[in-house]
Amino acid sequence: MISLEHLVYHKDLGDDYINGVVALRPFGPAIGYSQMPDEVIDAFNADIDNGEKQDWSDKLVGKVDAESLIPTDVLQPHSKFFTNAALEYVDNYAGRYCKPIRADIKPTVNIHSAWYVQQKAGNFNPLHIHTNAELSCVGYLAMPEGIDEEWAEEDEDHYPAAGHIEFLHGSQTFLSRSTFMVRPKVGDFFIFPADLMHTVYPFKCAGERRSFSMNIVLGEKETEEA
Repeated sequence: MISLEHLVYHKDLGDDYINGVVALRPFGPAIGYSQMPDEVIDAFNADIDNGEKQDWSDKLVGKVDAESLIPTDVLQPHSKFFTNAALEYVDNYAGRYCKPIRADIKPTVNIHSAWYVQQKAGNFNPLHIHTNAELSCVGYLAMPEGIDEEWAEEDEDHYPAAGHIEFLHGSQTFLSRSTFMVRPKVGDFFIFPADLMHTVYPFKCAGERRSFSMNIVLGEKETEEA
């Protein structure tokens, strides 16, 4: 596990304090967002279409059609994207709220487990966290045909949720929400603390909602000091 020591006070932001309002984030977890390369989407979809995989559902809480491990030989060629995303996400936080890591320490990223989630009409993922990891992520590979029409119908209602993922943390306060709802699209990638609670809602239309998740363990190794 990587060692991060929080600052007693926020680091100096110079003239920003004088020229405008600076948004600090001392409370609550941030969620990182990126767009996945097409090569990742194509490779993972092709692997799902290729046939049976190692079932991983007994390790997970999802009430979905299938949850299977991503084979190492499929994941490995694209691991750089996920490693860089994890490092950038942590560095973005640590650079604002933590003391600098020693110059002779290099953060490391280990993808502890990675699996596909194939969700069909009526399937859902109960509210849960991920264990034995510091970070988790979700990426979207395909959405069911007809989901746009279902969303259009839901938009006429007061709380659209079909096929959405929702993150939950803390209590609702002024200028601080306690839930974050995402209507996913193909290529979306989110990275977040593994113990951040989240849930996925069911949808009604035909077709398959494809995503994947990973659990990531952070570490550190000593290097020659620059």
